[in-house]
Amino acid sequence: MNHERFIQLDPGTGRSPVPVNYVRNLVELIAEVGVDTRRLLSQVGLSEDEVYNPEPALRFEQFRRVMVGAREMTGDPALGLALGQQLTLTAHGLLGYAAISSADLGDALRLLERYFRTRTRLCVPRIEPSQEGVRFCLVESVPLGDIRETYLEVVVAAVVGGIRYLLGARFQGAVLELPYPAPAHADRYRELLAMPVEFGADVAALRLPKALLSERFTLSDPASRQMAAQKCEEELQRLEADQDWASRVRARLMQAEGMLPSLEQLASNFHVTSRTLRRYLNALGVSYRSLLEEVRMTKAMGYLQANITVQQVASKLGYADPSNFARAFRKWTGHPPSHFQP
Repeated sequence: MNHERFIQLDPGTGRSPVPVNYVRNLVELIAEVGVDTRRLLSQVGLSEDEVYNPEPALRFEQFRRVMVGAREMTGDPALGLALGQQLTLTAHGLLGYAAISSADLGDALRLLERYFRTRTRLCVPRIEPSQEGVRFCLVESVPLGDIRETYLEVVVAAVVGGIRYLLGARFQGAVLELPYPAPAHADRYRELLAMPVEFGADVAALRLPKALLSERFTLSDPASRQMAAQKCEEELQRLEADQDWASRVRARLMQAEGMLPSLEQLASNFHVTSRTLRRYLNALGVSYRSLLEEVRMTKAMGYLQANITVQQVASKLGYADPSNFARAFRKWTGHPPSHFQP
C-alpha cells in the first residue's frame, strides 16, 4: 500500500465541506498578483458560478484542487500564510463575531474549541494545559495529502492574525508549533507571523502563556457574544444531526490522545448504549475496529512524517511495545514505519 492509497482511505473526506468564502478569498488574493483566475478554475474543474454562488461549501476535493493549482500558478510556497493573514475574523461568520465580542482570550479559545467545526472539519481544535499556560492544538481529522502544509499555514496564520487583532501589542510570549520539518521557506513564517516558530512537533499548536488568557478584549460585548454563540450552537446541532455515525466516531478517535477510547467509552460519550452504537455502525457497513485501525494509521503517518521516533509514536498510540506497533504498521501499509520518515 503506497502513500497515495493512504490519502484516499478516509471515506469521510468527501463529506468534509469547506466554506466557499475561503476559496473566494484565495481566488481574489492570487488575482492581485496577476494570476488568471478563470484559467485556474478551469484547470481544476470549477466555474466562477460554483465559487461565487449561494451554496455555502465546496467538497474537499474541489478545495484541494484549487489550493494545489493556486500554489503552482503563483509559484509561492508560502501562499497558505498569505491567505491566512487575509482571513480577518469577520470572514469566519458568526464564529468570528462571537470571538470578537468574547470577554478575554481564554473565553474566545473555548468558543473556537467548541464551534470551529461549524466552519470546517478538516482539523479540530483542542485546548491542552501546558507548563507555561495552554497549547491551542489543531488536530487533523482527515488526511490532507498534498495540501497539508498549505492548509495548516492558512489555519495557523488566521488564528494568529485574529488573536493579534484582538490583543494588539499585548500578544507576547506565544510560540507556534508545526507538525512537519522546516520547509525551504521557513524564514517566511517568522517574517509574516512575527513570532517564534518550531517545526517537527506532534501536532499544529499555539503555545500561549497563562497571563495572556485573562487579557480582556476591548470589543467585549456580553450580549453580542451570547447571541452569536447561541447561533453557533444551533448550527453545530444541525451539522451533528446530519453527520453519520462513522464520521462522529472517527472524529472522536482523531481527537483522542494516547490510549484510544473503547466502543463502550465512545457510546457513553454519545449517550447511547454500546449495542446501539455498534448497530448504527453496522448499518453503514463499518465496524468500530476498522475505524480504530484507520485512525491509528492516520495518526501514525502524521507523527512519522513529523520525524517523531517510532518508539514515541508507539507510545502516543497506546502501544506498550514498539515492536507491536511496527508489526501493525507494516500490516496497514506494507512498509516499516521508517519508510515514511523524512
